[in-house]
Amino acid sequence: MALRLVASLAIVLFTAGPGQAQEALADSQREFIARFQAATAPARSSSRERGAAADFLMAEIERRGLTAERKPYRAPNVHPLLDLIMPPFSGVNVTATIPATLDDAPVVILGAHYDSEAGSPGADDNASGIAAMLSIAEAIAAEPRRDYTVILVFFDQEEEGKIGSAAFARQLVNAGEDIHSMHSIDMAGWDSDGDRAIEIDAPDSWYPRYERAAREMDIPITRVTYDSSDHVSFRDRGIDAVCLGEAFRLRDSSPHRHRSTDTADTLNHAYLARNTRLMQGVLLRLMRGQAS
Repeated sequence: MALRLVASLAIVLFTAGPGQAQEALADSQREFIARFQAATAPARSSSRERGAAADFLMAEIERRGLTAERKPYRAPNVHPLLDLIMPPFSGVNVTATIPATLDDAPVVILGAHYDSEAGSPGADDNASGIAAMLSIAEAIAAEPRRDYTVILVFFDQEEEGKIGSAAFARQLVNAGEDIHSMHSIDMAGWDSDGDRAIEIDAPDSWYPRYERAAREMDIPITRVTYDSSDHVSFRDRGIDAVCLGEAFRLRDSSPHRHRSTDTADTLNHAYLARNTRLMQGVLLRLMRGQAS
């Protein structure tokens, strides 16, 4: 019963032809991003705004037949003395778990940040990543075989220095979780020249898997190193961590980033859907125990 809605949504996409599935996914993500933007206007930056965003995501997760949880945290300022004059950082990561179909399975983290800069609706940065993450989660939940437990994490306060992801990574490590890998999407909805190019920061253990999937989908892929997104919080703890995003190095990234114009109607939704399918394909192979 819990995953019935998720399975129904996945069947609609998987029984359609490739072109129809791509179009259906793009339409679904466009609708979600527009609703997310409207529900959290004008931004997701202040404590109140981020709280509204967390409420929205909790409801979206439950709509998909999964159980949502709030994971509050407090994090000190850069220097302990600052804690004497200003409060520590605090926020809420929102999570959901898709259990493995095996006992004692390692954990795969699928994450994206939900906050935005002040004054920015944050459609590309990073409602695009949130939309991709939810779509991938639906596909994974519909899989009859899952060799890994998947924890979905919607990170708070990425824009303030990856605070939410750092707190969550610390919580997992302290709890002794067997973390296999972490995969995130951050800004994946802008492709002004239509070349479909993407960038990926991935360790040697993972880049060939994404490269193969991109080649099969005829997507130009460039390997890069990012130091400014949530996967870094896991990479810094020795965990294999991946981040997928639009073509920053090729100077084809959104000019609306951190601006009031970062809205749903500026995104290339076909491009976002394609990027979603790329990560989804890699992770489904992993779930099925298929060789990379």
